[in-house]
Amino acid sequence: MNDAPGGNDAGAGDGRARRRRRGLGAGLAAIVFSIVVAAWLLLRPEQAAPPGAERSTPDVAAAPAPAAPEPIPMDEREALPEPVRRYLEATVYPPGTGRLTPDHTDLLQPNQRYEDFRKVLDTYSTNPDEVVSVRLTTDHYFYTGDDVVRLDLRVRRGQTRIEPLSVEARAAREGRGGASGEAIPVRFHREDEAHVATLDTARFADHHGPIVVEADIEYAPGAIHHETLRFFFTPPGRIPARFTGEVEDRLQNGTLVVRVGLEVETPGFYRLDANLYDRLGRPLGYASFKGDLERGLRRVPIEFFGRLLRDAGASGPFSVGEVRGYRFLEGAHPDRERIPDLPGRFPTAAYALGDFSPAEYTSAHKQRMVELMMEDVRNGIAIDTPPLPGGAAPAVADPG
Repeated sequence: MNDAPGGNDAGAGDGRARRRRRGLGAGLAAIVFSIVVAAWLLLRPEQAAPPGAERSTPDVAAAPAPAAPEPIPMDEREALPEPVRRYLEATVYPPGTGRLTPDHTDLLQPNQRYEDFRKVLDTYSTNPDEVVSVRLTTDHYFYTGDDVVRLDLRVRRGQTRIEPLSVEARAAREGRGGASGEAIPVRFHREDEAHVATLDTARFADHHGPIVVEADIEYAPGAIHHETLRFFFTPPGRIPARFTGEVEDRLQNGTLVVRVGLEVETPGFYRLDANLYDRLGRPLGYASFKGDLERGLRRVPIEFFGRLLRDAGASGPFSVGEVRGYRFLEGAHPDRERIPDLPGRFPTAAYALGDFSPAEYTSAHKQRMVELMMEDVRNGIAIDTPPLPGGAAPAVADPG
C-alpha cells in the first residue's frame, strides 16, 4: 500500500545549499541544480503597504533584502555557454513560484490519496480472473482537529467485487519506533459497493503524527490478507494557527499579491501555499510564503510573480484556491504542525495583462551562480547541460 502523503508542498526543503567549486567535473550540474532548488525556497522581499492604508489585521512584511542586480541583457546571453543559458531559463521566476498545469495533480489536489487495488500474493495465477486484489484507503492523508476519518475497503476477484468473509481491524498511534499505545478496534460494515468504517480522531487527542490502521481480511475460507494504511493527524491542541477566511488581493510593483488572514496561536516558522486559476478555472500558477510569524491576527502575503502571469497570457479576474500551510518544527518528529486547509476559491479583481511586470527575477545569489559557472568554464571544468525542471509550460490563450 502506498502510504506517502497525497500531495507535495510546492518546493523542496528549508535549508541553504552550498556549492563546492572545484574538482566537480561532470557532476557539477547536479550540485548546481540542487542549489537552484534551495534558492527557489527563499523569500522575496515584501513591498510596503501604500501610505495611509488602514488595516484591521497587521500585514506581514519580510526584512528588506539588498538591491537586486540588473538581469543579463538578452543580446548578451547568446554568447553564454549553454548550461548558463539553461540556468537562466530555469530561474525566470522567484523562489516558491511556478507555472501550474493540469498535470500537477499533487498541487491541484494536495491532500489526495493514491491507493489502488493491490494483488494478494497467495492468489497469483496465470488466469487474471482468479487473482484477488484489495484496496484500503480513506478520504485524505492529512487530518486536523476533530475530523472523522472514513475508511473504505474493497475486495475483488479479477474485476468482480467479492464480499470478504470477515474483517478485523484496529488503529494505533505510530511514533519513531512504530505503533505504540492501545489499539482501538475499527468496525467495518457494508455500504453500497464497499465496506466502510468511521474513526473518530478525538480518540487520538493526545497524539501528533501518523496513525496506522491494520486490517486482517478473510477473502476466502481460512485465507487471510493483512493490509496497512497510514494517515497523519494533528490534534486540536497542536494546531498552530487557523485561517480566518479573509483573502484580499492587490497589485504591487507589477506582481499580484494575495494576502491571507491567519490567526496565529503558536509563533514560529510557517509555510503557506496557494494556487491561482484563470477566469475559466484553468490552473495558472502556484506560490508560497515562508517566514516567521508572531502570535495574533496576521495578513500573510502570497506573491504570484508578474512575469509568470505575463507568460501565462491571462488577465483577471483570477481565483485563488487550495490555501494550506503548516508550522515547521526543525529537528522534531513529526517536523510540522498542520493548519486546517482553507476551503473554497476566492476571486480577485479584474486585472489587465499589461498590469503585470514582464521583468524576470533577479537576485545577488542568482548573479553569483552565473559568475561561478562562468569561472568553471574559463578554468576548463566541464559543465553538463541539465534539463529544465518540469519542462516549460505553454502559454494559455486568454479569451476576450
